[in-house]
Order: sequence, then structure tokens, then C-alpha cells
Amino acid sequence: MSLLNLLSLVLLYPVYATASGGFVAYGDYNCQEQKLDVWSDGVTVPDSTLRTDYSLKDWDSHAGGHYYENLTFSQSMSTNHTLDEAPIQVVWWKLQEADPTCEYLIMKDSPRGWQVLNKLPSDEILRADREGCYYSALRPGDSLITSFCCGRDDCAVAEIEKKYEKSPGDSSTGEAPKCSVVKSSSYSSTPTIENGPQIGITRPQGCEAAPACTHSVTNSQTFSTAVANYHTYTWTSETGLQMAYTTGVNFLTEDTLSLTLSYSISQAFAEETGTTITAGNISTSAEGSRQVPGTFAFYSFTPQYECWQADVSCGKDKDGNEVILKGINFCQPIMASNGDAAGTFRMVYVSDGD
Repeated sequence: MSLLNLLSLVLLYPVYATASGGFVAYGDYNCQEQKLDVWSDGVTVPDSTLRTDYSLKDWDSHAGGHYYENLTFSQSMSTNHTLDEAPIQVVWWKLQEADPTCEYLIMKDSPRGWQVLNKLPSDEILRADREGCYYSALRPGDSLITSFCCGRDDCAVAEIEKKYEKSPGDSSTGEAPKCSVVKSSSYSSTPTIENGPQIGITRPQGCEAAPACTHSVTNSQTFSTAVANYHTYTWTSETGLQMAYTTGVNFLTEDTLSLTLSYSISQAFAEETGTTITAGNISTSAEGSRQVPGTFAFYSFTPQYECWQADVSCGKDKDGNEVILKGINFCQPIMASNGDAAGTFRMVYVSDGD
């Protein structure tokens, strides 16, 4: 390698490292005086820094982020508040080496599945687009995922407080065929518990008043039956209709027409599982948790779903061959005893709105 090429690589390396960023753990709200020691599964985390070296786009190689399992911290401040009856520890994160064109995330890993309905590997608890000192409240032994995205298009999936268009899921030139669940050896009547997409249910707000600020849910949020598919199918039916079922997650609403393929698939699963196409809400009067003074944050909700996966038969094509859609997921929102959708509320701390 020539000296000129070697020098070019040396000069490029700091740029790449700077773009990756990192969150340094502190015990004080200024992120200056009390740097914490950090261990992941009992192994020291170098420089007390959770690196954001894998992006949300790194699905195949790193599942969308850098995973830090079973975290513990030295001398982090305990509070008299609890999460699920477990005491919480306050950890402030100093975001450093941030690229101004990127956003940096810390997500809290969940024991529930996420791959069926989500484009994020877990729930956000912190998202920042600039260097600063950011709050988190953690249980001892929590596992965290760090990640980043750059540019408006790639970061759209991380901006959970904003609304997005639902995937159309399917299209046809007429009424969809009647579908049925194929009871193969891979089908199980026992559902898995999955996290639905985390969404913001309040607007981001600052907090200056001690000891804390609260968020109130002012808009009704609906969480409905969903069908998810990871393959694209196109065919011409026996009656000459052009059918298409595309990759994506389709949440059924009152506007979903009964002649669509998604509706036909949902009806087939509902009959097989003894359920009905459902829409759950969270109460408009729900009171959010407390936001720490000196921060900027919004309140979020992650619904929980029961999901079944199976192959689905949807009639025959123009050549008389049975049309089998492989690995279709059918998910129903879990309902709490009060009639609201069951799930997890979280405060998400973000950069201020300037």
C-alpha cells in the first residue's frame, strides 16, 4: 500500500469513529462530576460508554443495534420510586461525538417478541439528536440496546411520536377470495406474546417545575387486529382478478373493506382461533408518569398482542393451482380488565425542541 493511501485511511478513521457516537454513564445531572463504572453481564464496559456503533439498518448483522445485557452501575442514585415494584436507579447519559445529521437511541430490551410487528428492536427510552446530558431510570439488571440513524428517511421509524401511513397490505381488482388457515405441523394454536409498535401518546414537553411534571393522555389511541407478511405475492385468480399481497404490517380499522385480502385472511384466523377482529383503546383520562425537571420528554405506550403464525390458502390461480401464502402472522391486541388495551407506558427523554 502506498504512503498516500495509508495516510488517507488514517485520516478517514477519526471521521468514522466520531460519527458512531456514544453514551457515557454519569450519576449527576450535569454529566460532569460522577462518572459511573458500568458492567454488562459482569464484564466491565470500556470507558463507561455504551457505543452506538450499529445502526437501525443493521438488521442482518446486529439486529438493529448494540446489545448490552444485564447492566449494573457503581454508585448510581437510588430513588423511592419503583418500576413493577423494583427500585430504580438514576443514570444520566452524556451523548458525545454526535454527528448533527444523526439521531442516537437507547432502547430497553424486552422479554417479549418484537420481530412480528415492529421496525425497532425494542422500546425507546432516550433519543437525542445533539450532544447533552440525558436522564434514564433503570432497574438493576436491565438490558439496553443502543443504535443510531441518519437522515430524515432512515430516522422516520424512530420518531414514534409522529403518525405514519399504514401499509396498504394488499390490492385486487375485485372481491378477495375466501381464505383458510392451513393446519400444517408448524402451526400452533398457542399464541406468542409480542410487543406492538411503541407510539407517542403525548406531545414532547419541557419540565421546569420541581419536583416533577406529569403528562396526561388527551387523545384516544386505538390498537387493532393486525396481519403481518414478509413475502410479496401476486397472482391471477380463477375468475381473472389480479391479486397482490405485499410485504408489511396491516392494522385493520373500521375503514378496512371486507373485500380486501387482509380482511379475508383475518377472518380465517379469527375463525380458527375463536377470536374476532378487535380494536382496543387506552383511556383518554389516563394520567402519565412523572417527568424529571430540566428535561424534555413525551409519554409513550407499547401495546401487547397475542400472535399466531400459519400458512394460509386463498383459493386457486388461473391455472387451477392452490394459492398458499407462507408464514402469515395474525395478531390480536390483549385487553386489560378495564377494557383498555394492555401494554407498557414509558417516558421517552429527547433533545429539546429548539
